[in-house]
Order: sequence, then structure tokens, then C-alpha cells
Amino acid sequence: MRITVPDDCGNSPRNLLVSQLSVDWAAGNLDDVRAWLADDVRWEVLGDPGRDVEGALSLPRDVQEVEVYTAINHGKAASCNGCLVTPTEQIDFCHVFRFSGVAKTARIVHIRTYLVRS
Repeated sequence: MRITVPDDCGNSPRNLLVSQLSVDWAAGNLDDVRAWLADDVRWEVLGDPGRDVEGALSLPRDVQEVEVYTAINHGKAASCNGCLVTPTEQIDFCHVFRFSGVAKTARIVHIRTYLVRS
């Protein structure tokens, strides 16, 4: 799988984290994603209605390419956008994360994911 992430993520640990989480999500590395989720995480998926947390984790697994365009964070909030490519479609995504705190070890308590298929 081809993976592209912004090269300016290294100056912010949380930017690097949300970029890696987005890559792990797209690549199907679900144990790595789950490790950052709070037990009571709420994950909303817009553009692909009816998905719960498990549904949000079960996107197509024949992903050939993942590109993260940008990652930003401030305090407890962070976001990351990009696209993933399968043999039949491109899915543009944006994840908006809310963490339980500002510590490096804070877990994710809420994710809102926007998906646009083309």
C-alpha cells in the first residue's frame, strides 16, 4: 500500500498521531486504532449513514493508497483529512477528533468522520 503523509507533522506529536490513526483506519490496522479509543467513544460517520463504531472501522479493506493532506490540533481537538483509494473508488475523508484531555496519552472520546465517495 502506498502511504503519503504531510512532512510537517513531526513538530506536533498529536498531528503525527491523528495522521497515523487515519492511515491505520484506512489500512485496516484496527487494533492500533482501538488502542486510542476511550471505552465509551462516540463515533459518528456522515456520508455513510448507519455506521456505529464497529461500522466506522469496517471500510473496504482492499485499500491501495492512503494520502493524508493535513492534520491540525489545538487543545483537546484535532482533525485530519485525506483520501483512500481502492481498485473501484476513491473515498475522501475528514476525521474530527475530541480527546479526553491534552496529555499525550489522552484517549479519543468522540470522532466525527465525513466521507465522500467518488
